[in-house]
Amino acid sequence: MKRIAFTLMQVLGLIAAWYAADRASAWLGLPFSGGLVGLIAVVALLRSGMLRPAAIEHGADWLLSNMLLFFIPLVVSVVQFTGLLKADGLRLFAAIGLGFISVLLATAFTVEWVCRFERGRRLRHLRARRGLS
Repeated sequence: MKRIAFTLMQVLGLIAAWYAADRASAWLGLPFSGGLVGLIAVVALLRSGMLRPAAIEHGADWLLSNMLLFFIPLVVSVVQFTGLLKADGLRLFAAIGLGFISVLLATAFTVEWVCRFERGRRLRHLRARRGLS
């Protein structure tokens, strides 16, 4: 029961962080979503050490494991728009496919860049510790 309450508090904290970032993005008139602002803020907090991964780990794991549930309303609404799908379905699916591929590639390249950056940082740290600089 304690773990459930702990996870719930983390999920609520992540939701509050998203809401605050969304409001900040709207208030500042930024051209991108609050989700991106929140992601950047959380990464900055994690990198600076002000936020420990354990403080959000269980909540983030729960959100990721139940992500499919958040898309059920989308699937149900698609059934209501069969006329739109018949008329413009191919163009919609092409746009969705291109968007998906774009996000997939951007994520892959970002992860690769971060991994190379971290490897280089660790290598420089090891060389400095061994006096090989």
